[in-house]
Amino acid sequence: MRLQTLTRLLALALVLTLVTLGCRREDETPPIPTPLPTAALPDTRAPDTDGAPANTPTPRPQPTATAVPQPAVNADAIDWPPQLVYSSPAPGEEVLLDGAITLRFDQPMDPDSVESAFAVTDAGGSRIAGEFSWPRPDTLVFTPRSLRRQADYRVQIADTAEAANGRPLRSAIDLSLRTVGFLEVGQVIPAADTAAVDTDSSITVFFNRPVVPVVTSAQQAGLPQPLTITPAVAGSGEWVSSSIYRFLPAGPLAGATTYTVAVAEGLADVAGAVLEEGFTWTFTTRSPEVVTIDPANNATGVVPTRPITITFNMPMDPASTEAAVLLPGVDVGNTAVDFSWQDDNRILVLTPRQPLQLDTEYQVTIGASAAAASGQATLAQDEVSAFSTVPFPAVLYTTPARNAVADTYASGISIGFASPMDLSTFEDDIVIEPEPPRINSFWNEFNNELYLNFALARNATYRVTIPGDAADPYGNKLGEAYTWQFDTPDYPPIASFNLPQQVSQLSTSFVTEVGIIHRNVSSLDVSLTDLGLPLGLLINPFDLYDYRPAAEPRQTWSLPPEEDGLATLALAGDGTLPTGVYYLAVTTPELQQETRYWQNQRHLLVVADTYASGISIGFASPMDLSTFEDDIVIEPEP
Repeated sequence: MRLQTLTRLLALALVLTLVTLGCRREDETPPIPTPLPTAALPDTRAPDTDGAPANTPTPRPQPTATAVPQPAVNADAIDWPPQLVYSSPAPGEEVLLDGAITLRFDQPMDPDSVESAFAVTDAGGSRIAGEFSWPRPDTLVFTPRSLRRQADYRVQIADTAEAANGRPLRSAIDLSLRTVGFLEVGQVIPAADTAAVDTDSSITVFFNRPVVPVVTSAQQAGLPQPLTITPAVAGSGEWVSSSIYRFLPAGPLAGATTYTVAVAEGLADVAGAVLEEGFTWTFTTRSPEVVTIDPANNATGVVPTRPITITFNMPMDPASTEAAVLLPGVDVGNTAVDFSWQDDNRILVLTPRQPLQLDTEYQVTIGASAAAASGQATLAQDEVSAFSTVPFPAVLYTTPARNAVADTYASGISIGFASPMDLSTFEDDIVIEPEPPRINSFWNEFNNELYLNFALARNATYRVTIPGDAADPYGNKLGEAYTWQFDTPDYPPIASFNLPQQVSQLSTSFVTEVGIIHRNVSSLDVSLTDLGLPLGLLINPFDLYDYRPAAEPRQTWSLPPEEDGLATLALAGDGTLPTGVYYLAVTTPELQQETRYWQNQRHLLVVADTYASGISIGFASPMDLSTFEDDIVIEPEP
């Protein structure tokens, strides 16, 4: 029975505790925010006929009475020390110069004791005067009479401040505040004092604070336009963000011109910070220049119908630029051309009205009077570039050259011309003696070279004739036939043992002789050396290529081959060499040392016999030997 009573008392106490906590939470109404100033958005609506803005909103009915929140907890029931629960401005938030400081406590306070304990002081310790107000018993609002911009202040309430219940603060209050600072220009593009600025550049200024609210493009008409540009530039500005303003010129800036850009003092941001001093900077645009001329200076082999392209670093004035351009040729005077412009008057193309003279040097001249499209800037000096046109048709070189011997592994011939050629005028009329069975041709337009691919006969003399009617694309002919001749080499010399590579075995049952394949050699010098048992060479026969035996040769021969083919050499007369391992080498005056790597000129010869002791016969199934073992016939009979 006593246990049940105790349980009921504990449950009742828990319920009362929860109710009390809930009442305290209801009494804690949300903090009163301090509104920040916001720039007014421009009214973009079209006016009605009476001049008033269209779609004027209908005024909302105002409430006749404001509900006053009632405390959920009786003030007489509060028996704890007061404490600060909210402050405005919040930590890190700047104080407006005409703003107020709001402090809220967790319970009703005694105004007299709080105001007596309250102080706002500057960095020097001087007290700031102001007015107190209490919109609620637990909320103090202090409005300073004068605050300095970008200054630090302390808000202090001594622990003598009391709540309405007479209890003092749990601890003294000490807050740090800073008033709103100055608006400043953080960065500009182009940077101050920059020279050689591109004429198609925009002008951008970055502020350290938001100057305008974030709005759509359609709402930017009423926003401040902070830049003044001298000399004046047509164009439009836009706020690309709340703190970045960019001015876009309507056309290119004037060349070789110094611009002054100013931001006037007094410009204010959305929080009231102002630009204390005006900001001014200058930059200078680049002068008009010729970037490239195509054909390049000192170019050769220029096609006579090729246009000439001049590229400038900025838009140019067509009239003055065309008047400043000349295209004289040596001994031919100035050349008439047609002008055309590209890339917003940055590229000028000259097209000769008649093909240029062949094998003639021309000079492109752009006078210093050529002016930029905007402003009065002109080129700093005359620009001159020379080039020469393609020469008349001629053969510059041949491969193989005249009276030369073709390379051993050459295939076909090459003919280098001085200018582009019209293959249809001579390709089928080239005469090659002796006539190849098949020819493939290829024209290289980059170096004006004709390549005729065919198999060259060995040890032959070729004669090649290019007809005089061979012409370039403009009708100019070679004039006279061009003929040259050259020789081809014979087949390369060979001296190689007709044996397997590196190591071979010969039987003592037969005469010891070897065959030597030879071609285009004057002699065959053969040496035979007895090596004993050279295990190293037998294990690594590749060492033969660089092997030099220490012993003197057993025997040497010098054979004068009469014609190409296979020479047979008996190494032991009509007999056989003794069983052993021999080093066999062949050399000839016509062969280079490196040919030993692909011709069988150094060989390891093993003279020995191997014997079989009987024969084996495999059957597909078990056999009965008694039925045939004694009847097997072997001839000759063992």
